[in-house]
Amino acid sequence: MYSKLTTDTEVQRLLDMIYAPMYTKILFAAIELDLFSELDEAKTDTEVAANLKLHPENTRHLLDVLTGMDLMVKEKEYYKNTSAGSKYLVLGKELYLGDFLRTYNLNSGFEGVNIARLVESGPDHENGNEQGMQAYMEFGGMIELMKSLQRGARAREIVNMVSEIPEFPHFKKMLDLGGGTGLLGMAVVKKHPYMKGVVFDLPEVGKAALDLIRENEMEERMAVITGDYMQDSIGSGYDFVLAVGTLNFAKHDLDEIIKKIYYALNPGGVLLSISDGMTHQDTRPKEMSASWFPSLLRGLDFRMRQGQVSDAALRNGFRSVYKQTINMLTGPMDVDFIRK
Repeated sequence: MYSKLTTDTEVQRLLDMIYAPMYTKILFAAIELDLFSELDEAKTDTEVAANLKLHPENTRHLLDVLTGMDLMVKEKEYYKNTSAGSKYLVLGKELYLGDFLRTYNLNSGFEGVNIARLVESGPDHENGNEQGMQAYMEFGGMIELMKSLQRGARAREIVNMVSEIPEFPHFKKMLDLGGGTGLLGMAVVKKHPYMKGVVFDLPEVGKAALDLIRENEMEERMAVITGDYMQDSIGSGYDFVLAVGTLNFAKHDLDEIIKKIYYALNPGGVLLSISDGMTHQDTRPKEMSASWFPSLLRGLDFRMRQGQVSDAALRNGFRSVYKQTINMLTGPMDVDFIRK
């Protein structure tokens, strides 16, 4: 009698981890070739290869694998996008995620990292005492990454969230704090009939924001302030402050920046903070635990624990907080609606 091989859910979970990098490479190859834009309507592999000037047989092989991954459907010799492929991977569509996925992966921090060596020997250089914008510069400042991460579906999910705030119709001036290239702030301002916006970030990032504001012909409604928001003025008279994934870099002196935001807001103003909210002794959510791992290995801890922002807000004068955990494109996130 043959013994039955163990294929329980625990083994399957391990196998899924092995296959995941393969699926990623296949997906990104298809995005790079723009296959999904070609297959919003059913076509044969021969037609796709001819239209995109690809090798016919290898095109068929790739389309078959994508079909197995449930990103295409195949009926006889015809291929077509599934709902996910059509909705998120067709270039030019409102919710296009191709650039976001590729850029997020390429700049995840894992490229070239010898995890075993860093765990064995520690960081290459001492960053543990770096905080604020100094730590931010170690971590990122990647302008092209910011552009990709702020476009398409990412902007849509933020705009939908902001526009549902009850006070939104009455906002006159907003601050996109640590707003990077300003694409999220611009998307929010475009949704409002007359609100104006300010993007605050480091000087080299602010220059890119200013260029994009001009490119989008938003000079009448958008402005840029540059500096270190822990040290410099962030302006005043705001009805709304948006802080997406930036307060992590102020976590070592969170009370100071929360107070600064409080005084920059008008009475009745709203702060929307979106950050990772680590739980289960800093092991969950798994997406956040994994994404911060490379910086942790280098001695930089930007993780934010669940409730850390909202507790600081209530400690520093804000009158109320409405807290949610929302599944966003980057994983489960702490979303805090904080009112002055």
